[in-house]
Parts: sequence; C-alpha cells; structure tokens
Amino acid sequence: MKNPKVVIIGSGSQFTEFFLQEYFKYEKFKGSTLVFVDRKPERLKEELRLANKLNEVLEWNVNISGTGERLEALEGADFVYCFVAVNSNEAWDMEFKISQKHGLNPFEAYTGGAAGLSFAMRHVPLMLDICYDIEKICPDAWLILDNNPLAKMLAAIQTYANVKFIGYCNGHELMGTALEQFMDMTDRDESLKNADPIEREFMVPSGSIDILLAGINHIQWALEIKDSKTGEDLYPKVMEKIYSTKISDFPAGYRFSFEIAKDFGLIPSPADNHAGDYIWCVDDKIASDAGLEPYPVSLWFGGKDASGWRKVADKVDDKRSALRYVNERRTGWMNLLIAHHMLSDGPKYFPAINIQNNGAISNLSDDIIVEVPAIIGPDFVSAVQVGPLPEPIAAICELHGRINNIVADAAATGSKDIALQALMLDPFIHSVTKAKALLEDILQHNKKYDTRF
Repeated sequence: MKNPKVVIIGSGSQFTEFFLQEYFKYEKFKGSTLVFVDRKPERLKEELRLANKLNEVLEWNVNISGTGERLEALEGADFVYCFVAVNSNEAWDMEFKISQKHGLNPFEAYTGGAAGLSFAMRHVPLMLDICYDIEKICPDAWLILDNNPLAKMLAAIQTYANVKFIGYCNGHELMGTALEQFMDMTDRDESLKNADPIEREFMVPSGSIDILLAGINHIQWALEIKDSKTGEDLYPKVMEKIYSTKISDFPAGYRFSFEIAKDFGLIPSPADNHAGDYIWCVDDKIASDAGLEPYPVSLWFGGKDASGWRKVADKVDDKRSALRYVNERRTGWMNLLIAHHMLSDGPKYFPAINIQNNGAISNLSDDIIVEVPAIIGPDFVSAVQVGPLPEPIAAICELHGRINNIVADAAATGSKDIALQALMLDPFIHSVTKAKALLEDILQHNKKYDTRF
C-alpha cells in the first residue's frame, strides 16, 4: 500500500503525542495522509501545529489536516485509530464516587465492575456509530482502538458492526518495565524502582526481557519470561525472588500483583490497580500491605487542553528539537506498529492485541475478547495459539470475559435488564439490592450523555 491515509479520531488524547513520536520515525509513513479529528477547535489547532512542525523540519512530506467532522475525515481512510473518550476525567471521577457510595472499593474504575458498565454506556454507542460510518465510507479500513473500556467496546463491535478491528493496550509495556526493574535487568536510574504508577506510565521496557502474556484486557497473565539475549527461562528465578521478597520491597505499583503470584503461580499484568479490579479475593489487608489505592484521577496525565498542547508544540522549533522529540519513546508507542506491520512485505510478531478468542486460549470461550500475541502482516492479523491457561486463572478470565460480552449487549441495546444482570454477576457486588441501587445511580449519572438507555 503506497501513501496510506491514517485518521485519528479523538486526536486530543495524550496517545496522539506518543503516536506522532513514532509517525515521524518510520519511513513507510513518508508521503502519507494524516487527518486529526477533534471537536475542540483551539486544541486541534495546537495538535496540527505540532504535527506540521515535525513534518516540515523532518521533511516527511505528510499531507496533514484536521477537522471536527469525522465523516469527511474517513473518506479513503486505510487505518482509523481511535483514542476517543467521553468527558473522561469528570466522568471517571464519578465512577469512583458512585462505586464507593455503595460500599465498593475500585482501584482502576474504568474497565471492570460497575464503573466498566458505566463507561460502556457512554462509549459503546459512540464506537458503534463510528463503525457504521466506516462501513459506509471506508469499508476496507482497519479500525484500531486504543481507548477504554477496550474489551467491552470490541465485544460490541464484533456483534453489532461489520468492520476489521484490533484493540491495543500498552499493559505489556508496563509489565516488561516492572519485571526488568525487579530483576535488575535495566540500566535505568535506581530511584525509578520506586516510581509511582503515574511516573511508570511514561516508561518503556529496555528490551532485556521477553514476556508471553495471555488473558483478557487488564488481567493478562505472564506465561513465559525469558532473557531476550540468551533465551534463558527466567520464570524460576523471578518466582524464587518473589517468594523470598516482602510485599513492601516489591516495585511500587506491582506489590499486589507480585504478592498474588505467590498464590496463583503466575504473575498478573499489567499493574496493581488493574489486577485489583478483577481478582476478587483482594481484601483490605492485602490492599493496605500493597499500597493499593484508587487511581488519582486528578493527577492523570491525559486530557490536555489547548494550552497543554501549545506547550508541547512550542518545544519543537528546529530539526534538532524535532529529532529530540521524535526520539523520545513513552508507553503506548507500539500502537502505530500495527499499521506499520500491515504495510510491510511479510508477517511480523506483535506482543499483544485484543481480538475475538476463536481458540487462541483453548480453555476460554471462543466469543470473548482476549489479549494475546499475534502475527500481523499485509491486511491481516492472526492471534497466536497460546493453548490453555491454568484452570484457576482461566476461571477469572472466563467470568470477566463473559461479563464484558453481557455489558456490551446492554450498552448496545439500552437494556436495563441485561445491565442489571451484568452487575448481579459481578463477584465484587454479590447483592441484588446493591446491584439495583448501583444501576439506578449509574443511569442517573449517564443521563446527560448520548447512551441507548
């Protein structure tokens, strides 16, 4: 494919910043067309200013434009990246408050549990509308999602739309970073070993460890851990160190995950706040020992306004500063590799995609969305067949995977009955009275948004 057209819907996202760092690294995107879609004109102007500066000084010859209307952007698209979020920070904060009001204690609060249902109510209809536009305007385009609640949106797309899609999550990058730090296989400054999860989210692995991860989004499990240079199986050494280490001495943000590995024999991924919202045996003691606390929404690094984007764009004013910007690499950088591999001549291995199972994990249902490695090539993606998960781990993934499908149905159809059933199946709730009260508050919270309820 020569001179592809790439569209970013929700280009005001922080992921666009990382995306641009990669777009101007890979020569396959020279001479391409790149279109930003952002409904906030002032912010869009600054995004375009950054992209145009990079394009000009690096001589990439990209045809760059921006619009607030996705219909005009989609014409002729080959790849549609979706970073869109619906009033993310304000709504996300409310998910915590609603859950806590009913005695729940979520740590991540945007993909699992009651919060995941609420997020899905807002995002599934939007994603389906985008899919219907793609079906009409650019039916051969690939839709690549990098937004949440990822598995629930993908579950809705596989049932209610007809587009080619992949979901990407940067969790494998976070887990790689944590394991390198834990095993002293990184040249990063020692002080970063105790980086909090927000700081950690800007890091990427150094590449000294290869991990095979499989499961569902936000609760994968490390099946293999190897030295990337020698191929040595590091799992025995990792587990030996885990068993001999106190929870307080684990890297921050991974204390719960590594401690729970002592009981399950495998390490959950991608981080404590995610795993804590899916592994329902978490209790107050282990949460306290691990320093597990609700994610600090007010400190979230995403959601830049126009002034935030202006600060980024102001740093690029010549070739030297452009190269410095492009050569930075932060978590999330691999999402562009999906399109890159599809533009390549032959198949390439990719460490983690979200896709319908269809036997990739042999003891999970075929119709749930799983997160597994894949082979990506010209206009195709094929999940790696990883075999069965250990039965206790499969049980966790199967339940949450089926709940994802049920939530997707509820959000796509506007069915209060199905939404209630999803809450009643949630192992953290275990009360029909609480489930009904939660649903009423969630529906009230989402009244001002475009849902199907």
